[in-house]
This record gives sequence, structure tokens and C-alpha cells, in this order.
Amino acid sequence: MSFLGRIRGAARRTQLLVVLSGVLALALLAVLVPLLVPDGDDSTECRQAPATARALARDPERAAKALDPGKVVTHAGTEPVRRLLGVTGAPLCEGPEGTRLAGRVLVAATTGRTAEDQAEPARPHTERQALVAYAVVDVLGRGRDQYQPDFPLGLSPYLAQMFASYIQDTSRSVLGGAPSDWEHPTATDEEAEYGDGSGNWATPFPSGHDIHAVFPEPRKTEKVLRRVAASPRAFATLYDAERARFAWYLERLTDNAQEPGEKPKEGVMSTETELERSATFVAELMGARTAAVKDGFALAPSLAAFDRAVLKHTRGLYHPADHRVRTRPSDATLAQRRPDASAGSGKRAVERLMDGRVQLFTVFDTWARKRHIPAGTVEGLRTEMDTRYANALNLL
Repeated sequence: MSFLGRIRGAARRTQLLVVLSGVLALALLAVLVPLLVPDGDDSTECRQAPATARALARDPERAAKALDPGKVVTHAGTEPVRRLLGVTGAPLCEGPEGTRLAGRVLVAATTGRTAEDQAEPARPHTERQALVAYAVVDVLGRGRDQYQPDFPLGLSPYLAQMFASYIQDTSRSVLGGAPSDWEHPTATDEEAEYGDGSGNWATPFPSGHDIHAVFPEPRKTEKVLRRVAASPRAFATLYDAERARFAWYLERLTDNAQEPGEKPKEGVMSTETELERSATFVAELMGARTAAVKDGFALAPSLAAFDRAVLKHTRGLYHPADHRVRTRPSDATLAQRRPDASAGSGKRAVERLMDGRVQLFTVFDTWARKRHIPAGTVEGLRTEMDTRYANALNLL
């Protein structure tokens, strides 16, 4: 064989060795990778809602029973909730068979109405419904991240519907929660009455029929709400519910801005607390939406786009009656209040709606003027509200 032929033969053998080496390397990787990577470590993996979810979503009573954690909420008792929401193992897939289906079950179990029937008149919550709502917040509020829990944002609109149905309990939890000596996940109107007859810590105007969800420590509720508020649709649901609650509260006060039955010498301490609650809650929402957009996980590309989407989803504006209202409807119905005016359209409407101070103080000032509330009282309440609003924004 010629010298040139020997060189060519050597080259072909070298190429063959390279190919064989590549094949062997790929085969070795195929064997080693499954051994080196822990099971379930695929970050793209997700799963569908449990097989029973479709039937539960159509049957609120059955859904509440299936998710009931028991009167003493334990880790084992919350297993059905954790399994539904994908808290353990792979997270829920976004979409019809994942977050949407699980969310519909969640709404049915906690509100007593299917997701499709939320426009139907609400009834006072049952103890089982309130227990499930408590368990949901307890489960989702856990986790290593001190400020931001991790659950699919597709659940947010459904969690918002749940929180809206318990808006009195939700806003109370954010401001401070139940008395320190209360250790149960729920409370009736009667159980929440102060022993000295001075009021009710669960609601300012008890109907006598409500069972309240006494959510876990405020930090957990705040964590869940902050992630829920990353969805413009969910944000609008919560914002509407709290503004409706704000109007509901104001129109039931006396002409001295006091809760009925409160002694004149006690001043307006209860009123201050309730108005501070609304200011804190609205500020928390506004701050959460800003942080979500800034950190890049909001369901909108920019703050302007987020705010435009909220205007699209809001039901409208809420104004208290210009006279004292004496009825005491169930707290479960507060979020169903019909808006008193449209939020409008266009850039100016977006700016007005998404300025929390404008929304709160326009309503408050109009109410005070029409009800002839003493000027000194108005100024004091206004100052307290503004301080709370500013402090809540600064803490986020």
C-alpha cells in the first residue's frame, strides 16, 4: 500500500474511533443522568387536578366535606387540601384540567356555591366551609419564602373569590387577626362577642348567623394575598370586595360617626379601627401589585397594563347611602353588593380607580358631608386613615 493510502486508512480509523467514543459517551450519560438527578426534580413537570375534582366542583356540599380538615386543624387533616392545590409533589398545571378545575373546587367548598353560580345570593357560611377556607390559607401560607408563597397564579382568581366571600375576616386578619387568646379556626357571631358587652371582635354589625374563618397568623394571610394580587382579575375582585365593605360600614354609623350602641364618652375608637382596616388593606393590595410587576411575576407586562386590566375587571364604584342604614346582612353577602356607579373608561378612569387614597377619601368625604359628621371627628378619622395607608405602603 502506498504511503498516501496508509495515511487515508489511518484517518478513517481515527474518524471511526471518534464516532464510537461519542456513542459510548451518550450511552454512559443515558445511564448516569437518571442516577444523578433526584426523582421529581424536573422543574417543568406539573400535574392535573385529582380525578375527583370535576364532580366536587359541581357539588359544594360534597366539596366542603371532602376538604374538611376537622375542627382541630392538623397536617394530616389538611392533606386533601394540599393534594388538591398541588402543594406536595409536582405543582398543578395551568389550564382547564389543573388550576381552573382545582380553583372551581376551592370556590365551591368555601362559598357554598359553584364557581358558575357566584351571582346567586350568598348564604351565611357553614362551619365546614369556614374550616376549609382556614386550611387553604394555612397550607398556602407556609413555605421557606418569608414574603412570597409559591403556587400557580392560575389559582389566584379563585382564591380571590374565596377571600372576597370572607372579606370581613380577610381584612381583619391583615390588620391583626383575632384576640390573642382565641385558638380556634372558626368563630360564631355569638362567640366573638366581648364578655363585657362592648362589641364584637369578628364583625362590627353581627347578623347573628355568621360563622367566621379566623385565619392563621396575619403573616400567612398577607403572603397568600400578595401572590393572589399579582393577577389583575383577582386584584379587582379583592379591591371591589373591600370597597363594598367600606361603604357597608360607613352607612351603618350614627351621625356622630359611632357604631350604634357605643357610648359617647368612648369616642370613635371602634370606627377608627375599622377605617384603618380598610386603609391598610387597600394599601397592601396596591403595594403587592406594584411589587409583582417590578419582580416580573405579575400577569401583566407593565404597571400601566396591569391597571388597565383591573379597570376592565372591576364591577364599579361603591358609595354609602346618605342616611343611616339599620339592616345587618350576613358578612358573606358583602362582596355581592351591587356597585353604585361605573368606574368609567379611559386613562383618567384608570388613574382614579387605582389611586387608593382617592377611592377611600372621596367616598369618606362625601359620606361625612351628607351625614353632617362633626368637622373635628372627620379630621381625626381622616388623619388616622391616611397614616395607616402610608405606613402600610412603606412596610411592603
